[in-house]
Amino acid sequence: MNSDKSLNISKILLFSFLIINGLYWAFSNNMRAKWPGVPPVPSYQGALAMTLGDPQFSYRMGALTLQNLGDTGGSVTPLKDYDYQMLKHWFWLLHKMDAKSDHVSMAAAYYFGATQVPEDINVIVDYLSEAGNNAEGEKWRWLAHAVFLARYRMHDLEYALELAYKLADLQNPDMPIWARQMPIFVLTALGEKEAAKTIIESLLATESQNLHPNEVNFMQSFIEERLQEDSPAEDKFGETWEDK
Repeated sequence: MNSDKSLNISKILLFSFLIINGLYWAFSNNMRAKWPGVPPVPSYQGALAMTLGDPQFSYRMGALTLQNLGDTGGSVTPLKDYDYQMLKHWFWLLHKMDAKSDHVSMAAAYYFGATQVPEDINVIVDYLSEAGNNAEGEKWRWLAHAVFLARYRMHDLEYALELAYKLADLQNPDMPIWARQMPIFVLTALGEKEAAKTIIESLLATESQNLHPNEVNFMQSFIEERLQEDSPAEDKFGETWEDK
């Protein structure tokens, strides 16, 4: 008798569970995981406290957080939906924790820097201009990338020229000559041909013995073909800035 009663109770419970499960599915089948957005940025001391005072551990946790932002529920969040002002604070916090690592700089340049919003690009350029203002190793590459973004994505030639001068002034003997020539190209785009010509002539006078003949030929032809009074201020894609 008791066994029959227990069996009936079990059947009722199973039937109830199936009904509840069916109702839950009916009301939740269209629900999807939502991206909560860029998380708040902790203070420097707060970030260290979360990793028991280990700045390298904290840096890696923060870098991986940025790397995986927006990948939720099997979907990828468009870059235009990111809060770049919040990202800016993350960049600077992690830069303070480890200025030698290229992890965050690479993510900023090649991932977050793909945004099509000019105001967001400005955040990336400001960060890369600082991350690349370092004569050690190949940090100069981030500053060169900042020049590119300022010129071709922000279309801010004055800012691009400021960064180009900063790049050219880096005391890194292993930096390629094209990086030191960067102000020349921006000045040419601005129509400042005499200033660009002065820089090239200075480089030829002081560095020609250290340059490959092809580099010397390029610089001489640049003066003859691009820096004459009647030549257009063309960029490398053959478009004049007056037409943009």
